Amino acid sequence: MTFNLLLIGCNKDAPELNFDELNIEQVSELNCNPEEENCTFIGITVPWAMGKDSRSNLLNSHIEDHIIKLIDYQDNKELNSLENLAQTFINDYEASAKEFPEYNIPWEAFVEGNVTYKSEKIISIQFDLALFTGGAHGYTSITYLNFDPESGRLISNKELFSEDFKNFAEERFRKKNDIPENEPINSTGLFFEDDKFQLPQNIGFHENKIVLRYNAYEIASYSEGTIQLEFKMDEVKKFFKIL
Repeated sequence: MTFNLLLIGCNKDAPELNFDELNIEQVSELNCNPEEENCTFIGITVPWAMGKDSRSNLLNSHIEDHIIKLIDYQDNKELNSLENLAQTFINDYEASAKEFPEYNIPWEAFVEGNVTYKSEKIISIQFDLALFTGGAHGYTSITYLNFDPESGRLISNKELFSEDFKNFAEERFRKKNDIPENEPINSTGLFFEDDKFQLPQNIGFHENKIVLRYNAYEIASYSEGTIQLEFKMDEVKKFFKIL
């Protein structure tokens, strides 16, 4: 586990929030062919608040919980740290490979996190996931967590925008995906709950844009891939509740 320092400024009343880059890597020696880079491995590289105060601890706990949920395909309630997650991932692969000797396809898990936006009101972190644990295909996703820089608490999506933003986003969504205004939102094969448009689980902030990302399976089949909307900051700032 290694760290690289990153400084994030908060508002003038709160002390500076210091981030390091947390790196965790683990490789299984079972069925491993290093020359062909064909080994089961897990890698985690994410921002990590280095203060010992409650703000840093709270922010880090949200990052840790998020990564565990991304990678822990078995929903193991006993996982309580990223180091434990990495070791469990390797152990699960080795147990599976020993139980089924003919199974020799390596597993892979990699999460990379980056701070994509920072201001006095919000810190947005993007997490890129690549996961393969056997089967016909792996899984990739991009997720976001948004934090209050002053307290370290997680900001819910409902706190980000006014109610009018959902209507604005739906108009753009229908236009981009060729869904007529007078047709149900699921008329082209999507599966929004109750056939009503909803904002995605993941909303991320970047320096000049807002990203709304529906990952695979969220509103469409895996074969449809991800669906993403992007808005320039200037065109949606009138809907902001928090910035």
